[in-house]
This record gives sequence, C-alpha cells and structure tokens, in this order.
Amino acid sequence: IGQQSTAAKVVTSGKEDVSLEISGQVNRLALIADDGDESRIFQADNDNSSTRVRWVGKARLNDEYSAGALIEVQFESNSTANIDIDQEAAGGTNSFTERHLTTWFNSETFGKLWLGQGDTASNGTSEVDLSGASVIAYSGIADVAGGLSFKNAVTGAKLTRIGQAYSNLDGRSRDDRIRYDTPTFAGFKASASFVDGDAGDVALRYSANYEQIGIKVAAAIAYADGGDRYSNDQINGSISALHQSGFNLTFGSGSRDIPGTTTQDPFFYYVKAGYMFDPFSVGKTAIIVDYAESEDITNIDDEFTTLGIFVVQNIDRLGTQIYAGFRNHQLDRPGVSVDDINVGVVGARVKF
Repeated sequence: IGQQSTAAKVVTSGKEDVSLEISGQVNRLALIADDGDESRIFQADNDNSSTRVRWVGKARLNDEYSAGALIEVQFESNSTANIDIDQEAAGGTNSFTERHLTTWFNSETFGKLWLGQGDTASNGTSEVDLSGASVIAYSGIADVAGGLSFKNAVTGAKLTRIGQAYSNLDGRSRDDRIRYDTPTFAGFKASASFVDGDAGDVALRYSANYEQIGIKVAAAIAYADGGDRYSNDQINGSISALHQSGFNLTFGSGSRDIPGTTTQDPFFYYVKAGYMFDPFSVGKTAIIVDYAESEDITNIDDEFTTLGIFVVQNIDRLGTQIYAGFRNHQLDRPGVSVDDINVGVVGARVKF
C-alpha cells in the first residue's frame, strides 16, 4: 500500500510504428437542488467534464511530419445537463456518444490539418481558464444543473430550464469538420474550420508565461459564420491570468447576431476570481468565486444571473480531484415572479 505499481504497460498498437495511448476518466457527483417549490438529491454524471474514454494513435514520419487518430466517446448516466426535479429514476441514453472521431496530419513548419468529428476552430474559446477549478466551475455553468427548470413563484408552473436561459456562446462546439491550425508564433496560434451547410469559423489563441512578473496568461477570441447551417453569427472570447502567488482572474464574453430581429441580441459575460495554494502535500487546492449573466438567450427580455463558490482538492498520486460548492441561479422575466434555483454539489473526478 502506498507504493506505485511497477507492472509493465501491456497496451500495444496493431501497427509496429504507431504508438497507442488509452486514457479516460469517471466524474460523478451528488447534487442537491432546491427550485423554491421542492428539493431533490441526485446521483449524477458531471457534464462539466463527463465520464469518457479515449484512444490516441500517433506515428512520426520524421522530425517534420507526423499523423494520428483520436477516438473519444462519453457515457453519462444521469447527466447533470439533463436532470429534472420530477424525475423518479436516473436518465440517460445508456450508450456511448461521440466526442472525437478524427484524424490529424501535422507539419512542424506548416501546421496541423484535422479531418473528422472533433473541435471546430471556435470550440473552447469562451472557456480559457487557469483557475484549476474548471472541473466544477467554468463559464459553461449550465453543465452542472442545466436540466433544472425555473418555476413561477405563484403558480409553481415550470418555465425555462437553466440550460435554455444561459449559454456561454462557445463557438460551434464539436462537429464533422475540416480544421486547420497554424504553428504557434510568439505565443499566437490561428485556426479555421468548415462544416456542412456552408458554416465556418476562425479563432485566435494566445498563451505566454511572463516569468519576470510571475504571471501566466491564456486567451482566445473567435468568430463563427452561420452560413446555411445556423440562423446566427457570433463572436466570443475569454482570457485568464494566473499569478505565481496563486491568485487568478478569468473573464469571458460573447454576443450573437440573429438576422431579421432587433429585439433579441443574446449576450453573456462570466467573471471568476480564484486562489490556488498548497496546504496539503497531496496536491494543490483551488478556491474560486464566480459570477455570470446572460440576456435574451432563448426568450426576449430574459435576464439570467448566477453566483457560485467552489473548492477543488487535487490528489496527484491518485489522479483524482475532489470538489464541493454551491451555486445560486436567478431568472428575471418581466411580469413573472420566478423562484431561484439553489444547488449544492460534492463529487470527484478520477482520471486514468
């Protein structure tokens, strides 16, 4: 007990010159929710970073050229994105769903080309985060309780779900796409992708470590054209800074242009302040407070706000993060009295 295993790794590729890596994670939590009318405890899969497994194959032709393939699927039993206060049993598809099914070809000089199901160029650009707490708190706050519905405080009738009232407008997610990434120049990397329906997007990412002042910075910005596939265009981005003391700040924002309307202009912003430190020898501890607001995401004149506080404890030798926290969700809808939704969580992510 307490000693690391010395057993040989036995996973091998079917091709002699191709390496194969298998990895994944299980991320489960207990969640207690109160929608102002009733409360319920859930055992759920944390959709912030879902339970998943991946296979990565890599091969190198020489120092200049390489290629690879990535298969990653998730399997969520009772996903936090879909839970409902009235459910009597765990929900879920009871099957694997795709995340990445893609190949890539890389040149150290000319950049990287991706073909298949995977991240579009703009995916993740609202979610740059150096806080160490994104396993439970990041700009995509609807992932933790998105299926829960706000209720009319007078009648008790269900209104909009959290996942409908809030969005971090994070690009075009994952899709079957062609994507190109430039090499990194002075900390900058540009990307572009194209999907069916004449839709496309571009993104610019930046990361740097300013050792002289002890600050690490990461940022991204993206523009997505809807083409015939989507009914909107959008721009979004985020930035995060981590000081060597452990203090960190994160900000994200985005807006969406819906053609043919001047009354609905979906918008969001997210801000987080955090601190990472080492009170225990097992791994870093991260504490954060965050706030987000969105407007007109699904319904015109809806205004959603949320405030959360969370702590994450890393246990490095176990590949584990343990986390706990609380979040308040509020919906302001003209002419309607709406109850808040309060959520408390405790859970763990174990990686392998």
